[in-house]
Amino acid sequence: MPEIIRTHLLAHELTHLELETEARAKGRNRFFASTRQTEDAAAALFHGDLRKTKKRGYSDDSLRSLSSLWVRGVSGFLFNCPLDMVIESRLWHRIPALRPAQFISTRKSVDEAYRTNTNTEVREITPGLILRASLALNAAFCLFLDDLYQGATAYAGLYQGEESFALAQRLFRRWRERASQLEPGDEYDLVDDFADMLGLSGWYVWQPDPGEHQATGAARKEGITDPELLKLKQPASFFFLLDALKRFDELPVEEVQKIVFEIGVIGQNGLDYALPDEKYTLTTLPDEKFSGLHLMCLMFAGFKQIAPGHDVGMDLEEPFLKALEAFQVGGA
Repeated sequence: MPEIIRTHLLAHELTHLELETEARAKGRNRFFASTRQTEDAAAALFHGDLRKTKKRGYSDDSLRSLSSLWVRGVSGFLFNCPLDMVIESRLWHRIPALRPAQFISTRKSVDEAYRTNTNTEVREITPGLILRASLALNAAFCLFLDDLYQGATAYAGLYQGEESFALAQRLFRRWRERASQLEPGDEYDLVDDFADMLGLSGWYVWQPDPGEHQATGAARKEGITDPELLKLKQPASFFFLLDALKRFDELPVEEVQKIVFEIGVIGQNGLDYALPDEKYTLTTLPDEKFSGLHLMCLMFAGFKQIAPGHDVGMDLEEPFLKALEAFQVGGA
């Protein structure tokens, strides 16, 4: 990852912690969460779209995984979009020296999101409710950036032809109405405002913050909960990610989706990447066996193609960027 972008992202994440700390000090912090009940209720709203998707050859397991990813992805974006507006505005006004990095980093995010949102195959398979919400949130954030950068950008123009653009303008107006009066914890009320306007109320629950937390046992050192082990695996990850880029470059998006979602189903029981044993198989890639790390890399690279804004929860960004650079110049 380029250092200038890393600098901005670090500042961004630290400001997330700052907002949380400020809200906790006022007794107003709370945690955004999904439950089985909220996910099932949300998925029921696009059940008809899932039936259409099944006709494309997706298995029931893949559809369940896909449905969960859609709901979690949009819910996560719903939570982060207004908070990111608060954070980027705060960074812009409080740390002028960061502005070049902020400008470059947010431009990269806008480009990645737009590539996904305009991908014909992705749009064909995405339920209308999910697509509408995603486009509206992306466009609202673009309106925010255009305003923050005082006309130096015209990102919102990318979405002006979408039916959801009027909704995006309403979201942005709500942000503008409340931005100058936000107190610690008010950003969570802004999430609720956005949810009401998007028709996504009930897709999540708020859990209270008790103010202090006590560990109930030793930290687990397995799976993706061990970032240190994953970092040690970066040399192998590079080659697996390069392999994934080469594979997916020759496949249509729908095939990439099927591979990613099958890995997602397998990963629900955990993927062992501590050992190099090739003990996993995929129906989407028959006649091959994979290690847990190889599957993780396939999944990570796949999401970079079909949903670059989705947080897979794996710290593979650095080896991925190195693999992408090698791929773009013709191989390692």
